[in-house]
Amino acid sequence: MTPGITGNTQAYLIPGDPVRNVRLPRMFNAVFERFEIDAVLVPMQVPRRNFAVFFAAAFLARNVRGMLIAPPHKPLAIDLLDGCGLIGRVAGSINIVRRTEEDRLEGDLFDGEGLIGALDHYAIPFRGKRVLILGAGVSASAVGVALVEGGGMGGAAHIAFYDSSAGKAAGVAAKLDAFFDADVVAVDSNAPEGYDLVVNATPLGLDANDPLPVDVTRMDRHAALFDILLRGQPTPVVRAARARGLHAQAGFEMLIQQMPHYLRYFGHEAVAQSLAADSDFLRERIYPEAMHAEIRQPLRYLRPSGT
Repeated sequence: MTPGITGNTQAYLIPGDPVRNVRLPRMFNAVFERFEIDAVLVPMQVPRRNFAVFFAAAFLARNVRGMLIAPPHKPLAIDLLDGCGLIGRVAGSINIVRRTEEDRLEGDLFDGEGLIGALDHYAIPFRGKRVLILGAGVSASAVGVALVEGGGMGGAAHIAFYDSSAGKAAGVAAKLDAFFDADVVAVDSNAPEGYDLVVNATPLGLDANDPLPVDVTRMDRHAALFDILLRGQPTPVVRAARARGLHAQAGFEMLIQQMPHYLRYFGHEAVAQSLAADSDFLRERIYPEAMHAEIRQPLRYLRPSGT
């Protein structure tokens, strides 16, 4: 970001409710400053009932070039676009919007790319594996789509959704099964036996008194756990899995891995390539102090011998 905001500065907005804990502004503004891009990302506190009006009014400003969409607005924004990527359409939500040179508003969803990048970063196997996804909301749907596709290199062999609301899990599984040639089912238990990877896409862990979303003592010895939550990491389930000697990771890396996709979508290809090569300066901004040692020496998945 060039010194100071001027009349030439391009504005990007991140509407949400609440927005006090969003991490993307500090990440994007650090990128803008580091790569001398005259732009700024500003959080916007927008109630759900006002989102459609805000969205339309914000893009009346010619220097508003795009948005990052925070909860609970991700599913609402998709109906306000001129065009949407396949992943966003399947998942029924988006997390990014850009204004094109033709003045169209296009959106997509990169949560899944973030997950795939994070799993690959930690060398956690999922391609050709059996995966249990806990939850069936917007985030869980994005996780499922990503794991089905596998980042273009083959997806998971079997994906099971569990949610305390059985109908939600069945609905998500049916949608993915209809869109993709994949083995996707809903299950009536969060029992982790027989799965190679368990993904927590529920809010359990945000409150210190929450029960664990899965009994890690029942996970197979070779299995890994990924918790997409950002607040309170490492969460109790991550700590419990690690204490048992399982490979368990927090959701921060999902944000890191999405950044190149975001910048590329906004037209900054060279910056995207630089971030893909080295994003440690961003990790230093969002990883909690308790996990800073993992920035330079990230924990890696190690399959126990004989499994």
